[in-house]
Amino acid sequence: MKKIILPLLCVAMLFGACEDRLEVVQKGVISKDDFYKTDADAENALVNVYSSLAYNIYSNPEMQVYQPYRLVFNLCGDDMYQGGSDITDFPDAQALNYFSYGSQNKVIELAYGGLYGLIYDSNLVIDNIMPDSEVKTRVLAEARTLRAWAHLMLAIGWGTPPLVDQVLPSNAQPTNTPHDELLAWVAAEAEECASVLSERLDKTDKEGASKVTRGLAYTIAGKARLFMKDYAGAKENLKKVISSGKYDLVPTDRWANLFHSSGDLCEEMIFQINTVWDVNVGFGLIGRTPFQFDKHWNWAFRDRFASKPTNNGATEGWGAHAIRKDFAEKMLANEGDSPRRKATFYTPDEFFYEMLWDGGKERMPVFDADGKPVDDDKDGKQDMKPTGPRLDRAGLEVSPDIGLDDVRGLFCQDMYFAHKHIVWPEDMQMGIINLRNFTFYRYAEVLLMYAEACAMTNDPDGLQYLQKIQTRAGAPVASALTLDEVKKEKGFEMWLEEVRWADMVRWGDFSGVVDNGKSLPSTFDAFFTKGEEKHRLYVEYATDLNKGTVGFQQGKHEYLAFPYKSTSINPNIVQNPSGL
Repeated sequence: MKKIILPLLCVAMLFGACEDRLEVVQKGVISKDDFYKTDADAENALVNVYSSLAYNIYSNPEMQVYQPYRLVFNLCGDDMYQGGSDITDFPDAQALNYFSYGSQNKVIELAYGGLYGLIYDSNLVIDNIMPDSEVKTRVLAEARTLRAWAHLMLAIGWGTPPLVDQVLPSNAQPTNTPHDELLAWVAAEAEECASVLSERLDKTDKEGASKVTRGLAYTIAGKARLFMKDYAGAKENLKKVISSGKYDLVPTDRWANLFHSSGDLCEEMIFQINTVWDVNVGFGLIGRTPFQFDKHWNWAFRDRFASKPTNNGATEGWGAHAIRKDFAEKMLANEGDSPRRKATFYTPDEFFYEMLWDGGKERMPVFDADGKPVDDDKDGKQDMKPTGPRLDRAGLEVSPDIGLDDVRGLFCQDMYFAHKHIVWPEDMQMGIINLRNFTFYRYAEVLLMYAEACAMTNDPDGLQYLQKIQTRAGAPVASALTLDEVKKEKGFEMWLEEVRWADMVRWGDFSGVVDNGKSLPSTFDAFFTKGEEKHRLYVEYATDLNKGTVGFQQGKHEYLAFPYKSTSINPNIVQNPSGL
């Protein structure tokens, strides 16, 4: 199979698109009678499914809340804040973090619709291709696996969403599917497809990390069985991925690269959306989401920082995500200055004095082109700008060209500065376009899921894989395999990788979210706000910003609300308590 490379812009779907694949009549642009006949037709149809995956999950220009898939599976957790300029910024995203959302939340609606969009485009292929050749059989298996993945994420997020295993007629009104029944269907589908899918060639096979393979199918099946508490089945599937020898953990010194373009398609990646820059696609046509996601979750350095951090590749940021202080301090207590911790977030001291600032230099006098002193601020003195040699620690401590110089501070920042997912200069094209791949699964998650299944069955085999993760991280190494050890390690290793909230739900660990939204921090720099001699971060908490009910409520918020857009025209969908 030729390598499939997905551009940032996923053009109009080959067979047409729709507003909602569960309720709107489908309008194809190529007749089914004239297509799906040959192996070449099947391959082209499969490209459409991959494009649908990228379009619906990563780069749909209509997703004006900036990758809703990533938001719905991260924001409800106990390890991050959804920030922004203030309490009025990104209200639908903030509502997820505060558990104040309802059935008309736009982030939820777009994530839900995107997953069903992929299911619809997969079903178009599955319903119309006959498995009468090796190529068509493999194409069907790839489409079925992606359809199974979409149903898995729907089950994880919404509990009992409808199973849609064929293109539905326009008047169809599917009903809820019981949670474990849907998970069992996902697992069986992925397991059946694995037998005909190709394997990744080896650990260096980049194409094998950007298409559906046997390893991906067994990962999906293993995760589905883990979530339905079929631990023996989960172990069987996940061990097949481990035993294949096609994947490996990157070395410690490359852990940070996993989240940047230099880590794309590496030995640890099981499946990624592979993005490339297409010079034929104009800037105005580039999918809104990957472009603006970097701004959404980037630091608000343009209007709040004294100068730009040099490790930050984006041109600006909106300060919409932050790591929670209690989570950061747990990680600090666990592993101190381990390479993984230092690649995940900065402490206040590291933020000021280890991170490089554009302004962290000696101030030098400014002259114009004719060599005359410049006085742009008209204060009667020659302007001085940070253009000289880089300052040492003592110089940085008193420099006005680093730190948070805006007296408004940073809303929902809490002393520690997350940078695991902050774009690096290498990730950017034209200085503004993010070219990082979108990662669905990496090998570390497989090892952690396998270790959990082993812990639940008193199987010591999982300990060695937990230890591999800990050793690579530079963290303390467990001497015994327990569920608590796996929980702790997975929280640190997989921070902000769309797994934490789902894990909390199935583990019943809700103590860290019952107060979400009730006390919101803002971080300030005392050098600028209090006139102190040296830089110092401090936090002030506001308890009166949210006027309605906030915080997780057991029995209500375990699963997301079904979108009103769907339930209003399909009375067969029983709404989750969070949408009532």
